[in-house]
Amino acid sequence: MLSAVCWLLLLSPPLRATEGVFQGKIVDPPMAAPHQAGWIFVQGRNHMLRRVEVAHAEIVFGDQIPVSQRRKCKMDCLAPGQQIRVTAEQDSSGEWRAKRVEILQLTTNRTSLEPPDRKLRLSGQNQSRTLYSS
Repeated sequence: MLSAVCWLLLLSPPLRATEGVFQGKIVDPPMAAPHQAGWIFVQGRNHMLRRVEVAHAEIVFGDQIPVSQRRKCKMDCLAPGQQIRVTAEQDSSGEWRAKRVEILQLTTNRTSLEPPDRKLRLSGQNQSRTLYSS
């Protein structure tokens, strides 16, 4: 009887979700993805894109962020262009649900997955500027 229970436990699927830690840059959602409050997209160094639910995550600042730039916040602190480290669980449908997000680097530059050919180039008489179409 005991050996049957042991075999059953060994062969059964895990009862917990898979936990993982990954790092990357927050990017704007792809154009085809609808905006969902509480979710962000994280692009790794290998350009792999992960969609992560952060609505219930603990948001903290890394040691490299000066104390003068830290504040208590929720997901409102997260912005495209920031480097972050995420501790999350992957649920049975493959979605990442963050438990903790550590902001490693602040930035004011926005990062987009929008391809370069989506840019519109406008030329004036003596100047030119690049605008992004929405």
